Amino acid sequence: MKNIEITWEAPEFEHRERNLSWYWTSIALAAAIIAFAVFQKNFLFGLFIVVAEILIIVWGDRMPRMVSFSLSEKGIEIENEKIRLFSEMESFSIDESPKDGLWDVLVFHFHGKFKLPLIVHLPKEK
Repeated sequence: MKNIEITWEAPEFEHRERNLSWYWTSIALAAAIIAFAVFQKNFLFGLFIVVAEILIIVWGDRMPRMVSFSLSEKGIEIENEKIRLFSEMESFSIDESPKDGLWDVLVFHFHGKFKLPLIVHLPKEK
C-alpha cells in the first residue's frame, strides 16, 4: 500500500496591516490605563501596562514566518519536529475563509478538557 502524504507551507498567524492611527489609539488607551493605575496607587499594574504596550508596539507589525506542514496517515507533522497523531484527536474540520481567496482554515480538536485546538492555514488548492 502506498504511503500518501500532503505537504504545504502556511503563515504562522494571520497578518493584519495596522496603520498609524491604530498605534496612536493603542498608546492613548495604555496611557489612560496607566493614569488609572497611578490614581489607584497600583504601580505594579502600571509597570505591567508599560511592558505590555511596548510589546504590542514591537510585535504589532511583525510579519509571520512560513511554517511547513505534512499530513500523512499517522497525523500532522509541523516543521519536521512535532507530530500530532490522529489517535490523539477527537475531530477536525475545514472552515472556508471568505475574506481572502488564498487560505482555508484546518482545525484539529484533541481529546481532553484543557487541550486547545490546533488551527492551521491550508492553501485552497490542497
